Amino acid sequence: MKTGHREHYLKVFSILLLGLGFLQAVHAKKYSGLKVHGDYRVLEPVVSEIPKNRSGVTRKDVLECVRQKLWKEGIRPERPRINTHFLEVDLVILSKGTAFTVEVSLKKMAQAYGYDPRKIGTSVELPQGRYGLFGDAGRNKSYILEAVEEVLDEFLLDYKDSNLN
Repeated sequence: MKTGHREHYLKVFSILLLGLGFLQAVHAKKYSGLKVHGDYRVLEPVVSEIPKNRSGVTRKDVLECVRQKLWKEGIRPERPRINTHFLEVDLVILSKGTAFTVEVSLKKMAQAYGYDPRKIGTSVELPQGRYGLFGDAGRNKSYILEAVEEVLDEFLLDYKDSNLN
């Protein structure tokens, strides 16, 4: 086999492998815990308080990032007409500001889904994928917000798939 042909086949093979890897990476999963009552295209984001930190990221920054991401995915970032569910985004930056974790989950109002709130609390997190990331908080604000978007991408892929059909 000539060198030129071998290089061509290696390039084609590499592109195919990248394509297969991409297809695997974007495969959504259905979770009954992500299925919601009413219009799934309305989802209120709730972001936990974020203490002052070296990266400068604030609760307002994260909330705006989440809202923009939801709009891009065709989801209105507001409270459903009947308060049945919400998106919880929890960003924790360690006290020394060296590391952070971001977790995203769908919370459902217990009574709206047939659970007794006196026994399990007002909201419940039913079985769903694990959507989280651990990173270096010593980096800049945009790095942390990109990590939030990355976790949201994974969550939204499964959320939308779980609510279709």
